[in-house]
Amino acid sequence: MVENKNITTYKESLKEKILSAAMALFAEKGIKAVKMDDIANSLSISKRTIYEICENKEDLLFEGVKKRKSAQQEALREFAEGADNVMDIILHSFRLTIEQFKFTNPVFYSDLMKYPRIMRYFEEDKKKSQKQFREFLHRGIGEGYFREDVNYDLIIYILSAQERYIMMSQLYNMYSMEEIFYNLIFISLRGICTNKGIEVLDGFLINIKS
Repeated sequence: MVENKNITTYKESLKEKILSAAMALFAEKGIKAVKMDDIANSLSISKRTIYEICENKEDLLFEGVKKRKSAQQEALREFAEGADNVMDIILHSFRLTIEQFKFTNPVFYSDLMKYPRIMRYFEEDKKKSQKQFREFLHRGIGEGYFREDVNYDLIIYILSAQERYIMMSQLYNMYSMEEIFYNLIFISLRGICTNKGIEVLDGFLINIKS
């Protein structure tokens, strides 16, 4: 019984290492450019060992994407527990996203769109994120950061459409994802802020721009 538990613990630990190494290489070089041999070599293990964890590269990518998303959500949840207001939570989420863009090759996003199963996962996850974002926005109204005279369902729809356009048009090949995201925040979020919210947001934008 103890031996089986040890084997399971070892496999889970190995899986975590493989997923982390794979996602780091995907982010650096793009998905297509990374071979299973590259991942194995980066960990000094055999390719066969990787195939014992995931059947193919798409499964490896899918598991890695879910792992990264889960880690981001956990980090945001921990931050939210100690945050003073909803504005801090939203801006912290934006900061984490921007930091991720800085260390990700744009080719990664182009390659990612070639995997329908993963894109469906993102669409499903987006629905959950939009619900949470809507709750944050309404909480922000009560805290005095966001305007009351705004149709927030429409705003969320517009933001989603903008995000979809950025990915489909591969706008990140013309501008950095940081620049795209900065302007998206500046135009979309600032427009729904009260004077109190604008003061906080402008301070945040100055910091990330510098």
